Amino acid sequence: MMELLFLLAFTLHNIEEGLWLPRWSKYAGKYHPQVSNNEFHFALMVVTTAGYFVTFLFLVFGQSVESLKYLYLGFLAMMCFNAVFPHLAATVILRRYAPGTLTGLLLNLPIGMTIILDHLNSGLQLYKLIISFIVVAVVTISSLRPLFRIGGKLVDKY
Repeated sequence: MMELLFLLAFTLHNIEEGLWLPRWSKYAGKYHPQVSNNEFHFALMVVTTAGYFVTFLFLVFGQSVESLKYLYLGFLAMMCFNAVFPHLAATVILRRYAPGTLTGLLLNLPIGMTIILDHLNSGLQLYKLIISFIVVAVVTISSLRPLFRIGGKLVDKY
C-alpha cells in the first residue's frame, strides 16, 4: 500500500527536520524563523499527527467520502511541493543544506506523486486537487507560527 509507504517517508522526513532544523534555523535568516527545539518539536508533532489522522480518514472513508479523498491528496500535494519550496530552494539559495531536503526529494516527492498520478489516472478532477492543495497549504503554513509559540510556552512551562 503506497499510502503506508508515504507515511513512512513523511515520518522519516519529519525526523530529519526534527533533528537538525532548529539549529539550521539560526542561519536561515528570512527563509525560516529561528525556532528552539521545544517550539519546533511541538509544531512537528502536531503536523505529523494531523498527517497521520488525514491518512487514517482517507484509508477508512476516502473511497466513499470524496472530500476526504481530496483532503488527503491535497496533503500529499503540499508535501511534494514542500520538497522543492522551501527545502530545495533554501538549500540552493543559502548554499547550506536545509534539513528535510533529501527525504523530501527522494521519498516524499516520488511516493506522493505516484499516489497522486494513480488517482489522476482513475478520474480525479485536477481542479479539485489544486483547490485542496491550496487549502491544505494555507491552513498548514498559517498554523506554523502559532504552533511554534504554543510549543515554546507549553513545553518550556512543563
